[in-house]
Amino acid sequence: MTRRQPSPPPKRPQSILGAHLGTLHMDISSNREVILEGNNGILEYNDRSIKINAGQYIVSFQGRGLHIRTMSERELVIHGFLTSIEYII
Repeated sequence: MTRRQPSPPPKRPQSILGAHLGTLHMDISSNREVILEGNNGILEYNDRSIKINAGQYIVSFQGRGLHIRTMSERELVIHGFLTSIEYII
């Protein structure tokens, strides 16, 4: 008699955010500051909108008085009054 192997448990679906973020890590402090690690560059930058290349998608920050406080090879700090964050696929 052959013993049947139990089937592996079904994979849990990933959230949209987790599935598309890849290597980008984002820390949000209230609606005043965002720290991004692992971005691929800035696509748009003015005091109302900042768009960041995140590889397979774009992250768009909207608000008032937005500015990039710190930028290095690995990290980007956006400061201002954030009103929305949008993932564009």
